[in-house]
Amino acid sequence: MSVSVIYSAIPPSSTIYRRIQTEKVFSILVAYLFSYGCGIFHFCDEHEEDDEILEDIIERYQDTFGSTLEAEEIIAEFRSELMRTRQAYPEIENRTAMFEQSSVEIKKRLSQELSRMKVADANKIVERLMFGDKTLAPNFLSEEDSLGLISRDLVSQGARILRQIDPEMLFAKDEGWEELCLDHLKRWRTLYFSADEKNEEILVGID
Repeated sequence: MSVSVIYSAIPPSSTIYRRIQTEKVFSILVAYLFSYGCGIFHFCDEHEEDDEILEDIIERYQDTFGSTLEAEEIIAEFRSELMRTRQAYPEIENRTAMFEQSSVEIKKRLSQELSRMKVADANKIVERLMFGDKTLAPNFLSEEDSLGLISRDLVSQGARILRQIDPEMLFAKDEGWEELCLDHLKRWRTLYFSADEKNEEILVGID
C-alpha cells in the first residue's frame, strides 16, 4: 500500500537543530507535528486547530512536559525558535516536498533508471535517498516514533545522482496519475538541489 512521504529541509547549523538533538521536548514536538502542514516551520503561525493538536501532545507526554503551564512555556519557546530559524534561514519553511500516495511508483522507476545507468546497489541507494540514512534524535525517540534524516553527505550524493536524471523520461507530462508523479518527483529533486546548495539536511516523515 502506498503512503505519503513528507520532506522538509533543516539547517544543521541552526540552534533548533541542536535543540532537537539535545532536548527531548523539542524532539517530541518536531516528530509529532511534522505531518501537519508539511514540515515544522509553518507551526510558528498559530491556527485554531493547533490547540487540539497540542492538547493531545501534552496529554500523551505528560511525564515529559510536566504541568499545563510548563507545557505551554515549552511550546511558546518552540514557536519562538521556529521563528528565529525562519528569520535566520529565509524561505526554509518553503523548502519542502511530498510524495502523496506516489512513493511506491516513484521508487520503482528511480530504481529502474539507476539500474539502467549501471549504478551499483540502485535499490538501496533509492531507499536511502527517499527515507534517509539516519533517524532524528535517536537518544530520545524510538525508530518507530522518530523521523528519518537525510544527512549532509547523502544530500550531496543525491543531488549529484538526480542531476543525471530527467524526470520527464520517467513519467509522462499529460497523463493524469503519471503527471502527478512527475510533479512530485520534480519538487523532490528541486528540494535536493536547494538543500545541497545551502548545506542543509532533510527531514523525512511518513504519514
